[in-house]
Amino acid sequence: MTKIRKVSLSLLLILLVGTVSAQKVFLGGVENKVISGRMAQNRNLGFGCKNIFLEVLEDKNYDIVGKQSDADLVFKAEVLYFDVNKTKRNVSVFHSDVEETLVIIKGYLYNKDGKKVKDAVAEESSSEFSTSTLITDEGSSEINQQALSQAIKKTCVALINKIFTK
Repeated sequence: MTKIRKVSLSLLLILLVGTVSAQKVFLGGVENKVISGRMAQNRNLGFGCKNIFLEVLEDKNYDIVGKQSDADLVFKAEVLYFDVNKTKRNVSVFHSDVEETLVIIKGYLYNKDGKKVKDAVAEESSSEFSTSTLITDEGSSEINQQALSQAIKKTCVALINKIFTK
């Protein structure tokens, strides 16, 4: 009978330790501080980053709360830089384009008392290569949405990994 009690007690302890709740995180604002270019002061950029941050934090098993007073940690971010660098090369009938989308985001982590726990900067880029043997297009002034999305997602994931790792 004592063996059954020991096993039962061991299982109970394992269950209690295994049910530790995740930290509660409130995602504060994501402020766009880009001062030049097409994405300067664009609220959609901050909103898109906020959605990606929410997704990444949920994937890392953090509980997202709707009120700052309910949170153990508060995360805020600033988009500092966004630019698309275009490089074109033409030699006779050969044409090559490279577009690199660069995003820099700074994040801040605060405890529930409002004291800054950690801050970090993440910089990531996404490149698109295009080559042809005849020049058929003079190019477009539009931003490649796929490259933009990839660069933003890579930067957001890198920032969360830097901020939320010990």
